Amino acid sequence: MKQIIFDTLRQLDIQYANYEHEAVFSCDDAKWVEIPGVRVKSLLLRNKKATNYYMVVLPDYKQLDTNIIRAIFHDSKMSFASEERMLEKIWVKPGSVSPFALIHNKEKDIKLVIDAELRAKEVWFHPLENDNTVVLDMIDLDIFLDEIWSTYLYHAL
Repeated sequence: MKQIIFDTLRQLDIQYANYEHEAVFSCDDAKWVEIPGVRVKSLLLRNKKATNYYMVVLPDYKQLDTNIIRAIFHDSKMSFASEERMLEKIWVKPGSVSPFALIHNKEKDIKLVIDAELRAKEVWFHPLENDNTVVLDMIDLDIFLDEIWSTYLYHAL
């Protein structure tokens, strides 16, 4: 499944490094993984009625305040998307969520919010599977996101 990400990055001439490692399912699991760049977490949220979806990317040491996301989009109470919804929307299971998974969001209905602190940094993301980590500059992630027509914004989180 990750090959589609590697192929897309190559097509876009995006420089990246790929690291293979044991599967990790949480930020705590990944603490032993020695990779350069900023370790992040990517969370898939939904509103109360499950009519709107949001992916949020922030440094792993930060706690997400869902009130910020609610205020940006003027939406109702938020909760984490279930594994079933993740598989339906972005074809990955918990532990493998990343902006790369938006390549599978054919409806283009997930709004991506990236912590402004990450802009112009070198960051890690799973390429659809949690036994690999891709490191790239956020500027290059912007190129990837622009190519797959995903709606995204940077905001202080």
